[in-house]
Amino acid sequence: MRQEALVARLIPGCPRHGETPAVTAARCPRVAVAGLAAALVLALLAGPAANPACAQADENDPIEPVNRAVFAFNRFLDELLLEPVAELYRLTTPRFVRTGVGNFLDNLRTPVVLANDLLQGEFGRAEKTLGRFMLNTILGFGGLIDVGGKVGMPARHYEDFGQTLAVYGIDEGPYLMLPLLGPSNPRDVAGRVVDVLFDPLFFLAPTEANYGRFGGEVVRFREQNLETVDELERSSLDFYAATRTLVRQLRANEIRNGAPAPIEDIYDDDIYELDQNDDPLADPADPDRDPEDPAAP
Repeated sequence: MRQEALVARLIPGCPRHGETPAVTAARCPRVAVAGLAAALVLALLAGPAANPACAQADENDPIEPVNRAVFAFNRFLDELLLEPVAELYRLTTPRFVRTGVGNFLDNLRTPVVLANDLLQGEFGRAEKTLGRFMLNTILGFGGLIDVGGKVGMPARHYEDFGQTLAVYGIDEGPYLMLPLLGPSNPRDVAGRVVDVLFDPLFFLAPTEANYGRFGGEVVRFREQNLETVDELERSSLDFYAATRTLVRQLRANEIRNGAPAPIEDIYDDDIYELDQNDDPLADPADPDRDPEDPAAP
């Protein structure tokens, strides 16, 4: 339970979570470096578990040796660069400043969230997303203050086009560990590209502003999860395998918007085994025979 509570901090929608918008180098090299840096956080913080035995036998990981090598490379970069910068950020900025920066970055993300709310047919959530954006932008000094939260609106939620594709039944494909971009799959890679098109700042903001925005999202998210990641890593025997399993669990939670998993997803086909033989005492050779009737042959 302790590990589940730690991992829950990484689930989108929790107050400590901030999603990083994806950037595609193919469409805009000027933002590619910052986008890759932002995605590094996802590679490293996606959620190792307490016990590698949690990993399922079928993880759909056909290139596991390559993925493990990329995972180790991403970890090296985190320890070398990202973690020290995040620690320095915490040391040199007061909490209220970090909170304001996070609110501002979340507000900038709203167009992507709103577009995917609408595409998924979540019109009630879209209404809340738009209302919060207007409140925070107008009354919250451009989003520095989360006015919506202060007046009792539900916690922020996060959507992306990878989730939208999942809602429409597109399969995720094989597990991938991308350099710098981290845990992913073909469906989410395509989703990252489309999300770029939903983000007006990608087209309107100058190069320096985009670098600052994406870099700020990276450092902010890493700082929020310094202790969480340390504890998760200490309690994980096989960091890669546990991460792979938990990434899929967290992603499924995002797609369901936090709703409980369907029972068939939890138990697979085991729940239906008794359906094939309703009476476990029945004689396979004579299924009509009553096992409790002593007169029966």
